[in-house]
Amino acid sequence: MKFIKYLLFDLKQGILRNKAMVFAPIVIAATAFLDFASKAHRLLLDGRIRESVSYGDYWFYLYGGMHKYTPSPGNGFRFPVVWIVVFLVIPFVLLNYPFKDLYGVGQQILVGSGRRTVWWLSKCCWNFLGTVMYHMLMQLTGLVLFLVFQMNVSNQIHMDFINLVFEVGHQEVWNRVALPLSVLLLPVLVSTAISMLEMTLSLFLKPMFSFFAVAVLFLASAYLLTPLLVGNYAMAFRYNWMLKEGVSINVGFGVSIGLLLVSALVGLVRFRYYDILESE
Repeated sequence: MKFIKYLLFDLKQGILRNKAMVFAPIVIAATAFLDFASKAHRLLLDGRIRESVSYGDYWFYLYGGMHKYTPSPGNGFRFPVVWIVVFLVIPFVLLNYPFKDLYGVGQQILVGSGRRTVWWLSKCCWNFLGTVMYHMLMQLTGLVLFLVFQMNVSNQIHMDFINLVFEVGHQEVWNRVALPLSVLLLPVLVSTAISMLEMTLSLFLKPMFSFFAVAVLFLASAYLLTPLLVGNYAMAFRYNWMLKEGVSINVGFGVSIGLLLVSALVGLVRFRYYDILESE
């Protein structure tokens, strides 16, 4: 009962009363939609794509990331801006609430009750649910816009559009026609794992430094295609389902779940010995 009480408090204070949690994904999705629709319309008018795009293309525009980058004198690295924004905003939005609570009402509760395990597990659930809600709001906003503009709401993807927008060039990619469920779910799962990692790192570093660590992880993942960098599993274009030398989707699920659980467990052990009063 104590856990449910703590969790309801966290969901109310850390999500429902956090305006950024609601408005940030809506603004990102709407802005990306306008850019996506503009590019699709221009390519269709120019005859460079054969048919109108679908919601699957828009989803890929958000979560595709980028193909493999190969450093060379004439090939400068360009950040996948849309993907970076999608995945870096949520850890930034989630950054301060646990410690704001810890040094406010939460500190009084912990000092009085000593229920550190319950407090930490509640924050883990808040973190996970908040990240999932962020991505759901983003995708629902896109769906609403597609319905409003009477566009094709399906998981179909058009490789001619994707190849042009992502400037595939000579990359070897598979020709796909629709997004499977595993591809839709994995980026969100990776996002929850990295948000949990950030919250745990905040117990060892200052919260802003933990955010910088996560940002570096994402940027390094964009620069290097390797299964050792978890950010690669958040880029749909990096999956072996799309890119012939990409990372395994199945391994991605395992790595993400493992990182999620290990981060929560390490954070729990660390928090049990965390000096609340001195850290403040």
